[in-house]
Amino acid sequence: MKKNTIFGSLSSRKFRFGGYATLLIVAALAVVMVINVLVDQIPGKLDLTKNKIYSLSDETYKLLESLKTDVTVTTVGKPGSEDPTVKTILGKYAARSRHIRLQTIDPEMSPGWTKQFETGGQGLGAGTLVVALGKKFKTIGVYDMYNYDTSNYDPTNPNSQPQLTSLSVEQRVTSAIQYVSAARNVTAYVLSGHGEQTLGTLGLTSVVSNENYEVKELNLLTEKAVPADANIVLVMAPKKDLSTEDADKLRAWLAGGGGMVVLQDVITTGNALPNLAGLLKTYGVEVQNVVVVEGDQNKVAAQNPLFVIPTLEYHDILSPLRTNNYDVVLIGAQAVQTLDLKKKTLKIEPLLTSSAKSYGKRDIATAKSVQKESGDLVGPFTLAVAITDPAPDPGKQATKLVVIGDVKFLQSGLPAQVPGNGDFFMNTLGWLKGQKESLSIRPKSMQQMRLSISGLWSLILSGIVVIVLPLLILGAGFVVWMRRRHL
Repeated sequence: MKKNTIFGSLSSRKFRFGGYATLLIVAALAVVMVINVLVDQIPGKLDLTKNKIYSLSDETYKLLESLKTDVTVTTVGKPGSEDPTVKTILGKYAARSRHIRLQTIDPEMSPGWTKQFETGGQGLGAGTLVVALGKKFKTIGVYDMYNYDTSNYDPTNPNSQPQLTSLSVEQRVTSAIQYVSAARNVTAYVLSGHGEQTLGTLGLTSVVSNENYEVKELNLLTEKAVPADANIVLVMAPKKDLSTEDADKLRAWLAGGGGMVVLQDVITTGNALPNLAGLLKTYGVEVQNVVVVEGDQNKVAAQNPLFVIPTLEYHDILSPLRTNNYDVVLIGAQAVQTLDLKKKTLKIEPLLTSSAKSYGKRDIATAKSVQKESGDLVGPFTLAVAITDPAPDPGKQATKLVVIGDVKFLQSGLPAQVPGNGDFFMNTLGWLKGQKESLSIRPKSMQQMRLSISGLWSLILSGIVVIVLPLLILGAGFVVWMRRRHL
């Protein structure tokens, strides 16, 4: 009787439905496991982070596709100790190009390998990246891959810590790959001896070097001519005029296909720069000693009419800024005027312009107000120009100049706050060396966006989570129980 009861229960309707439910659960679990295994084998992963931290830019993809030889990216440290974020991003490089080789080397196990990449007698710390192609290499320190905000950091307070703001792994690695794979890197000379600004005083040394420019100082008082290896000369807001000899040396170098950037600051009365002005007139422009004040409130920053947000004209230098919707902010900029009398071969293109509501102050130092007054010049004004003078002989390099009536837009800290400022300057250098677009890879923000909700919505959401959802689950369970008790 008991046996019949057992067999009877096995063949009952309840057992069959229970068996079906069990089989469905097992099948569902099996499907989930198979999907997880298959997804894990897919080389590409979706980057759902807000700032696409784990994604590479189009510039990086273009560079990887152009590689013809193998580039090795080595992580210094014990295998398995790599930074997970950095390791994931490096994996994107290797997945995209067969010419990217990744490896991890323990310096304790291979001290000879480490020694060949040490510079200045400094060792390679754990987590350092070494990007190498043949004998050419570039190292990226751990702290170069992350950016921190130290404005509120108090070193005397043990609880105070710098705040992590952004990730620069792609910016550094792509730049290093470009450096080691380039047949020849660009040399930029910074003119000195006339009270000029320097890349160091503007906080741009690392920015320029990270873009693979070799920066040198140029003092024409001790040089017979601009050095033959010069690709670009930077004239950064001299306070004293160039000598006639200095101007002639620069003029001769430009005539041979040189590229120059001239940034000019406001010159006080009685301290004019006639020789520098004469050099610029050779190429059809003049920097007016007139400070532009913006009258359009939609074109100013920080509610200051001297902080001009200029219109970006159409030029290769500005294309990346337009694509990324970046603005440029100039501070106390001067107008750059195109002369009526100039060489017919010159091509002078405006880069940055003020609005029709802008006006120019002739002597900002003695002006009592920034308000528009009688005697002020009427806008719009051109604030930066790009000049091209084709070479007379085919096959030779054209002369290129970029003249900007401002230097304060590069003052320390501002390019970080206004990304368009730094990109404008770097893209200018790229255009001078014959590159349509400079790498404009920006650090990716690591700051988390917080969701702010009102008190009412807080109560509503709390009620849904604490009361409504439990009641729905309880109700669903009751319905299932009622149906099954009749099976």
